[in-house]
Amino acid sequence: MRAAVSRLDAYLFELLAGVALLATVNVVVLPHDLGFLSIHPNPALFLVAIVASRHGFRGGMMSAVVTAGLAVTIWAVGAQDLSLSTLRTPGNYVLPLSLLALGFVLGALREETRREEGGLRARVGELEGELADQAVRFLAASEAKHELERRVADESASLSNLYAAASAMETLDVERLYPAVAMTARRFLQADGCQLYLLDGELLRLRAAEGAAPPRAELRPDEGLAGFAVRRGRPVSVRDYVLVSSFEELRGAEMLMAAPLLGQAGGLLGCLTVTRLPFLRLTPASLDRLRLVADWAARAIENARAHQRTRARTIEDEIVGAYTYGYYQRRLEQERVRAERYGRPLAVLVFRIHDLELVRPGPRTELGRVLSLVFSRTLRDVDLICRYATDDSFAVILPETTAEAAEAVSERLVREIQGFHFAPYADEARELEFSVRVLPVRHGGRPDEARTADEA
Repeated sequence: MRAAVSRLDAYLFELLAGVALLATVNVVVLPHDLGFLSIHPNPALFLVAIVASRHGFRGGMMSAVVTAGLAVTIWAVGAQDLSLSTLRTPGNYVLPLSLLALGFVLGALREETRREEGGLRARVGELEGELADQAVRFLAASEAKHELERRVADESASLSNLYAAASAMETLDVERLYPAVAMTARRFLQADGCQLYLLDGELLRLRAAEGAAPPRAELRPDEGLAGFAVRRGRPVSVRDYVLVSSFEELRGAEMLMAAPLLGQAGGLLGCLTVTRLPFLRLTPASLDRLRLVADWAARAIENARAHQRTRARTIEDEIVGAYTYGYYQRRLEQERVRAERYGRPLAVLVFRIHDLELVRPGPRTELGRVLSLVFSRTLRDVDLICRYATDDSFAVILPETTAEAAEAVSERLVREIQGFHFAPYADEARELEFSVRVLPVRHGGRPDEARTADEA
């Protein structure tokens, strides 16, 4: 409403100012021709054109009516004869009609232009609104993209930790496995303190720890958060065990999470605990990760213990890493059957130490280390070292090895051992005496063991 009044005031002011200006010029310049009736085109047409083109139909018609009325009035006042014939003369109405027509046409054009401008402004406003909406959506999409990238990075890090965890717990050496379990739990959970307790009698005893020092070296399997996890048979957090009402209570908790290590038969092996963890990571997702590590650890510990028991039954010489003679016989038969089935070569070396009974007790351990070093440098990983029929002999099974290649291995063994100049006998000037012989393995039969170790 105020805008309409303002526009009305504007074109009335311009109209009155224009009329006043024309009247002043008329009086000063052409006082004898009031209204510029003898001038073509009449200056009033310019005034109407300006007002109509600026203010539209209403302003154009108002200016046309006012100027046309003034023109008719001035003509009527100045006319000498106002007879009916004079009034009927069409030429007397050319200027008023021209003013009215000009105001109408230009005003209508201005209104149409104004409507188009309004439509364009509305469209521009809509486009600006859509653009703003698209900008908001773009920002939201950018935030979502960054969040997705962060999650992908977190998942990538988790996958890397997952792979590192699987690699770390591949070992069958229990002394290396225990620290690997604690390290894996700490890395996978991004915790500040993790511990591995294993059941020993009636207590859970600390076997490995990562990060902050553990509060206790022994735990009872029926007390505290660890006991709660054992009874539940699943990972639990301190929030499952007690009501935590403040951050300070959480910081003061002795243990934040615990997961039981259960064997395949359901028996308790131990417990994996977390004592220090960032507050924001104490989530169900962290409990799931702890459960995963605990399951892996339980399987790995069972496998390592089974391997340890099997190794104790099959390994007779820990220093050299030699299997028992009984294992040698079983394994040789398996290798012989495989070689015969697939037509592959197979050979056996027999290594004998002469006068082993004369070797002093002290150098015997050193002799074992020398033989272990030589075997590891000369033989392949697939070659199998076993005790032979007598205490002073070893047999080496060489899969995928011809008799000629076995002879070459025998020569390398001799050179390596002789290079040590090892003198283990009571006579310190006497170097180690030994012999290495290749036993042929025939398809369809066992090695030619008619040649005993003494004959070798």
